Amino acid sequence: MITIIAKFNVLNGSVDEFKKCAVNVVRDTRKEKGNLAYKIYQSREDATKFTFIEEWLNDTAIEQHNNAKHFLQFLEDIKPLTDGDVQIEQLTKVPSVFC
Repeated sequence: MITIIAKFNVLNGSVDEFKKCAVNVVRDTRKEKGNLAYKIYQSREDATKFTFIEEWLNDTAIEQHNNAKHFLQFLEDIKPLTDGDVQIEQLTKVPSVFC
């Protein structure tokens, strides 16, 4: 399993529109083969900061998602709504008896 954390900075005045776009991409992505979880969070301290936390079965599923029509449309739609590049980190779980 691969976890992805993607962080977005949204422009002031664009938060509601970003949320609309995010709801659509979350809905469609959850239907994708190989997607285990896809959630979006909004910062409690700064309403313009959003974080997606995703879980994927493997790299193939991530590649298919990155080329999916709904995801590419999301990226296009949010360009005028965001400030700076998205920050993306990919993680794998460390095996442990406690996890």
